[in-house]
Amino acid sequence: MKPVKILIGLIILLFAVGVGYYIWHDLTKNKQPETEQKTEQKMSVPDLNRPINITANLPEDAQKIAREKIEKLTAELKQNSALFENWLVLGVYRKMIGDFEGARECWEYAAFLAPQSSIPFNNLGDLYANYLKDNKKAEENFLIAIKNGPDQIYIYRSFYEFYRYTMKDNAKAKQILEQGISANQTTSQDLKNLLDNF
Repeated sequence: MKPVKILIGLIILLFAVGVGYYIWHDLTKNKQPETEQKTEQKMSVPDLNRPINITANLPEDAQKIAREKIEKLTAELKQNSALFENWLVLGVYRKMIGDFEGARECWEYAAFLAPQSSIPFNNLGDLYANYLKDNKKAEENFLIAIKNGPDQIYIYRSFYEFYRYTMKDNAKAKQILEQGISANQTTSQDLKNLLDNF
């Protein structure tokens, strides 16, 4: 039983490190102030008293960790609702426990706080495509993610998978790979492999 607990802990740790890297990379690239507020447009802060309803099939240890992380992130956001990174990570944990609507609210608010960031839009694209089943909104968010992060290879891959496997549109799937390769000549080997083996 102990090796299973260690494995679960490692998976959660790797997941958190991966999320942290993409957030760090995006934040250092865009250097947006944490407290950026739009003057012409306002958006209500999502409900920070939203219940923690775990509907995903997670082991007990993973449930405990997710609950603790959600509580900690939420407490920090109650002190300062402009913490962009907290909203991103809170959305990840909300999605992990099966609260897709809660994840959507977190990432939409993160997108409001930092509209030049690619991360919340890519996350929303995946959420709408694979969980909320709204292809129109998925495509809209992936397009913004590409516009905001044209050098982010993982976004092109997510967008390609959406077109190929969800929309069954091979022409658009190839087109997005070609766009990613063209914009990233030296770092797009992964996309080139996908295109060569299409």
